[in-house]
Amino acid sequence: MESERLAALLQTLGAGNEEAREAAALALGGLGPEAIEPLVELLSMDDADIRWWAARALAEVGGKAAVEPLLSVLSDPDPDMRACAALSLGRVGEGQAAPTLTVLLTDESAFVASIAADALAMIGQPAVEPLAKMLAEESSHARLLAVRALGRIGTQNAIAPLFGALQDPSYLVRYYAQEALEALGVGMVFLKP
Repeated sequence: MESERLAALLQTLGAGNEEAREAAALALGGLGPEAIEPLVELLSMDDADIRWWAARALAEVGGKAAVEPLLSVLSDPDPDMRACAALSLGRVGEGQAAPTLTVLLTDESAFVASIAADALAMIGQPAVEPLAKMLAEESSHARLLAVRALGRIGTQNAIAPLFGALQDPSYLVRYYAQEALEALGVGMVFLKP
């Protein structure tokens, strides 16, 4: 019975309308690890739309088993696929994806780079070290995305890299580093009433 349900959901994921596909992705997430192998098979299809929905469904399944298949999609030639995989990895929230996601901050697509920064902020603490390393990147856009992600993570471990970014040659990187430090309460003076 469960295999019939899985087959029906996979068929809907591959050929339904947008609402039906979204419902199928959510339902596949409820099936857990049982859905991973068939979704990985869909990732190898020629149809980019089917691959996109497979990556979307893997985000719903979540867990460590979904990370490797999603990491493999980060090198897809289609920027929409890379963005979907990056956001899916952010939703899964496994720290092991952070170093690979950080590389996407230099993606040729500004959209993909921005989504990768959002995903790293979703991952949180495990992304701090890879993001800190990105602050030495040549691309000012990548450094800006790294600083903004560090600020959104909002952890004390981000303070040292953010202080270093105050010396960045880019005004925007310096601005967002200062903003992030202020949000973390650095430099604030509290007076007893």
